[in-house]
Amino acid sequence: MTPSSLRTDVLTGRQVIVAPERGSRPGACSSEPTLTNPESGDPFLEGREFKTSHETLALRRDGTSPNQIGWLIRVVPNEFPAVRPNNFQESPVDFITGCEVVDSALHRQIFTSGHHEVVIESPRSESCFTDLSVAEAVRIVLAWQRRVRDLETLDGIRSVTVFKNEGFSAGASLPHVHSQILAMHTVPPEMQTRELRMDQYRTATGHRLLQALCEEEFRKQERVIDLADDSVLLCPFAGRVGWQMRCIPLHSDASFSKTSESVVVQMASQLWAGARSLRHCAGPLALNLTLVQPMHSRNAADWFLELLPRPARLAGFELATDVDIVTIPPEAAAERLRNQLQVKVPSAADIVPNGYSWTS
Repeated sequence: MTPSSLRTDVLTGRQVIVAPERGSRPGACSSEPTLTNPESGDPFLEGREFKTSHETLALRRDGTSPNQIGWLIRVVPNEFPAVRPNNFQESPVDFITGCEVVDSALHRQIFTSGHHEVVIESPRSESCFTDLSVAEAVRIVLAWQRRVRDLETLDGIRSVTVFKNEGFSAGASLPHVHSQILAMHTVPPEMQTRELRMDQYRTATGHRLLQALCEEEFRKQERVIDLADDSVLLCPFAGRVGWQMRCIPLHSDASFSKTSESVVVQMASQLWAGARSLRHCAGPLALNLTLVQPMHSRNAADWFLELLPRPARLAGFELATDVDIVTIPPEAAAERLRNQLQVKVPSAADIVPNGYSWTS
């Protein structure tokens, strides 16, 4: 039996235990509860645009009006936002966003505000990323890029986080395929930690940490799933969950919002193919899909896309130690995913069909 090992993610310093033997325990793969729509029906279906706020972006059939039928993908403000453009506009006291408020020596809080949006990924009642076509998957990431580009121009925005929750175990509350964009005037701690470690590595070696990680993976070839001209899909050495995949751009010095569309199309196609391969290998799993990027002020190229399946529930050890337990080694996962992978890149006409245009 392969022994357990403690691994460290050099990007964040987080540790994981890779414990293959634990994957054989009863109930190792948790069953996934079925999500249902509200009694009033699916609010994201085409024809129910009145149930959402006014769209900020859409891929629409030419001649159709905003917030009406005739769209392939829409972005709207979140009805239940984590932050608002101004959380404190009715406060009786003045405030400064990002200013720390000290309640006591042990209790501190920081006011924050921003923009929270929902990307409605299909006009149909689809619930799984893998049930979409590759062209639809690419549209999602291109919509992310357009909205990130716009949100970064707003005053005071310091971080933009993009994430997709699919399935109850991954945090979704509605079954309709969708993702979310959260632009804030503050910077999440893990983003700060990752940038500090990248800066320290560059100072010590003169090289980019993410690039060095890719070169190491190319040498070993154990965790690479697919290598394309401008990007690589791999299972990270110390991923937080089993079957985790990371898609990293190569040869680029641009931020996500400024990366060429051809590279984004290639990466989205790889990630969709990876998700389809995962379904063949492990069955339907709840999953999170995230864009990991530096804070906006850095405008750096150290970004990547990440797919995090949820084969098991978070349990007591993880909560007590902040150390995750992974039951399939990334080397084994990469080999199985690689054997099933079929990457196909859609044409520009498939992504934006004739007679459709992006509107905002």
